[in-house]
Amino acid sequence: MEKADVILIHVRSVQSREKLLHDLKPRDPSQPWVMFDPETHIMSNPHLRYKYHTLNGIFNRTFHHRRDSDILMVHGFIVGRGSDANLLPPSWRTQPILWPTTNRTKLAVTFISNCKDQSGRLKYIREFQQFASIDVYGKCGPLRCGSSRYAQHEYQPHTDPCMITAGENYLFFFAFENALCEDYATEKIYNLLYYPMVPVVLGAADYSQLLPPNSFINARSFTPKQLAHRLTYLATHPQDYFKLLEWRQYYQPSTVGGARVFCDLCTQLHDPHFYQSNVYHNFYDWYVVKANCNRNGTMRFSN
Repeated sequence: MEKADVILIHVRSVQSREKLLHDLKPRDPSQPWVMFDPETHIMSNPHLRYKYHTLNGIFNRTFHHRRDSDILMVHGFIVGRGSDANLLPPSWRTQPILWPTTNRTKLAVTFISNCKDQSGRLKYIREFQQFASIDVYGKCGPLRCGSSRYAQHEYQPHTDPCMITAGENYLFFFAFENALCEDYATEKIYNLLYYPMVPVVLGAADYSQLLPPNSFINARSFTPKQLAHRLTYLATHPQDYFKLLEWRQYYQPSTVGGARVFCDLCTQLHDPHFYQSNVYHNFYDWYVVKANCNRNGTMRFSN
C-alpha cells in the first residue's frame, strides 16, 4: 500500500471514518486519497448515507460522474465516423449491428429491473401508458426477455439478443435513469446507441453535451400525455422520425467500460499538479448537497 502512487477509496463501501483511517494507517501525506464512486450517493445504504459528513477532510481528489470532479467518470463517448473512430484502439470500436428500417411496427420499449427508483420513472411510464403503448421488460414490468446486459460495462451489442430484438421491432427506447442527480448518466444511454431506436431520456445530465445533436428526446420537456402525442406523431411521420437517426451517418458510440477512465487517471498521475496539496474539507457539501439530487422527480404530469 505504501508503494502506491494513489489510493482509490470506494466511498459507498466505507463503513466509518474510524475504520477507514485504521485500515489504511499510517497515512502518507504525499499519497493522494481519491474518492471513487461511479454511482450517486442516494444509491447508498440509507444508514450509511447520513455518515458522509464524517468524511470531511479525508479525501484529496474525487473520481466521480460529476463534471466538477478531479477525474471524470464517464461510461462512454461519441466519436466521428471514419478517421476519428480509426484512432481508437480496436477493442474500443464496435460497429452498430443494426441499421434503421421502415418495417418496425411497435412504438416504445424499456427494460427496467430496479423498481425502487428515485427519479419517478415508473410513475411517468404508467401515466404515459394511458395515452400510448410502451412494453416494459424486466422485474418492473410484465414482460421478460432473458437477461439483457445493456446496462453493464464492457458492453458487446452483438451478444445481447434482447436488445437486438428490440432494435428490430421498436421505434423508441425509454432510457430513464433511476436517480435525478447533477451530471448523472449511466452506461445505458451509450450502449443504446448501437441500436436504431431513438432514445427517450430522463435524467439530470445535460444530454446535449453527451449525445450527438438531434439524436434524442428529453422526457423532462414533456408531460407523459404530451410525450405520447409527440411519439405517436413521429411514428406516423417517417420523414420527421428518421431525422432523429441521421446522426448515425456521422457519429458512432464507443463504450469502453472502465478502460478509458482509468487511462484518464493514469494521465493525471503523471501530472505534478495532481499531487499538490488539496483537501475536501467539506466533503458532505460537495458529494451530497451539490449533487442536487431530487428524490421525488421533477417531471410535469398532465391533468
